Amino acid sequence: MAKLEVILLAAAIFIFAFAGVFASMGYSGNEAIAHHYMTEGEWSDSSCGGCHFTVSDHVETNTHIQRDIDEWDPLTNFDIEVEGEDEWVERYGAYHPGGGALEEYGVDVDCMVCHEQYGMYDFDARAMKFAEGDFENANAAAMVDANAAVQKDNIRKFTYFSNAVTPLPLLLLFHDTVNGAPAKESCAENCHEANIPTTAVMWSAPDYEEFDVHAEVECAECHEISHSSLLVKADVENIHELEAETRSCDDADCHAGISHGPIADAHLETVECESCHIPALPGGELPGGTTLESFDWSNGERVDSFKTETIIPVLAWSNGFGEDELNIPDGKDDADVKLAPFNIVTGIWWDEGVNPEVAESPDTSKEIGDPIAVAYVEAADADRDGMVTVDEMRGYDGDADGEADYPYAVLRTVDLHYRLSHNIAGSEVGMADPLECADCHGSTATAIDWELIGYDSDPAQTDPPTDFTLKTIDATIPGAKPPEVEREPAF
Repeated sequence: MAKLEVILLAAAIFIFAFAGVFASMGYSGNEAIAHHYMTEGEWSDSSCGGCHFTVSDHVETNTHIQRDIDEWDPLTNFDIEVEGEDEWVERYGAYHPGGGALEEYGVDVDCMVCHEQYGMYDFDARAMKFAEGDFENANAAAMVDANAAVQKDNIRKFTYFSNAVTPLPLLLLFHDTVNGAPAKESCAENCHEANIPTTAVMWSAPDYEEFDVHAEVECAECHEISHSSLLVKADVENIHELEAETRSCDDADCHAGISHGPIADAHLETVECESCHIPALPGGELPGGTTLESFDWSNGERVDSFKTETIIPVLAWSNGFGEDELNIPDGKDDADVKLAPFNIVTGIWWDEGVNPEVAESPDTSKEIGDPIAVAYVEAADADRDGMVTVDEMRGYDGDADGEADYPYAVLRTVDLHYRLSHNIAGSEVGMADPLECADCHGSTATAIDWELIGYDSDPAQTDPPTDFTLKTIDATIPGAKPPEVEREPAF
């Protein structure tokens, strides 16, 4: 009996201690906590941390939050040492969820940029605040409409009121309808809309389901990011160990066991599934952006050209792109490479030319090198004709010390390969049917440039030539219902 009393006492202490976290979450209770559950989007230990005890550790290790704002990218060509962190935050802070590098600017982690469930998160309003330099009010600006919707919801009002007077938080029943897991709309229409100019993805389109067989799949189902539970804390030495891991096509919960026949299945050792399942991408103006043909920084400001026609992906070898590398594919004989589909965007920018690899092969080297800040490129236009020549760039003396600042400057023109993994086509979805044998092999092949990927000719070429149009690829799904056979009635 004594043992039972001890157990009951311990349970009571736990219940009331736990209730203490929630007792004032009601609409008229502790506003500091109620704000979160009215989706005002404020992160603090007293809100998210009330339930998610490890949330602060999650923030410290989440790669979305701890992104490196010093990292140079040819698309933005932003030199943080020259233009400054303040300028970076004003231009690109809206694509950052807060915390991390933005803490010193008064921008806390905005949980709602991913977790708001009403579809009313105002990304543009937040971006405007960043552009104005009003960093501290940026998160709140995004949630004005969402707050009003939640506060007028009668079910939520009842929940808040009931939660204030019960020891067990009823609010948990409705938590995910207010602040649930990230929805694909949040990922696509907020931050990752920026991927449209390089990969032509259609996830911001109202008819997205016509372009991608995975349109109904939530992003987090494939991109398994690190997460905080109520009680479990994951210790890591390097935050990049928690980079989102993407499930493979043959994952046990995805397409494990599917066969396309022995010949096609043998290709899986050297060819990614997407190579055949992304046969075409849309060109022209898309919802959320227009796909780039090229971008040119040669005269101190970016000048773009666009792809107006249907885009046929380019197949190239890849084992992934490493840190501090340009998006240039690998060679046929490199380790662990597979053929994968890419969209190519040509980038042009000036480099100091002091890196030996860049100096020798400026247009094909994977090295990032030493890009020259656009402010200095513009200043190098000595005759102010809007065109910066090699002589002008190499002769530029910005510090007026009598010596040229960039005597070895080179203009790089690089075909940047952006890996494609969305807009997956199926038999009834997509801009075109998935590739078959004849698309890559034989006289009808147009989907692959064999010389470009390191072959003298089609390795499947035979004498006499094989008619690959007669070979079809069908999917066999384990456990699927066999096709019905029509028979004549017996009587």
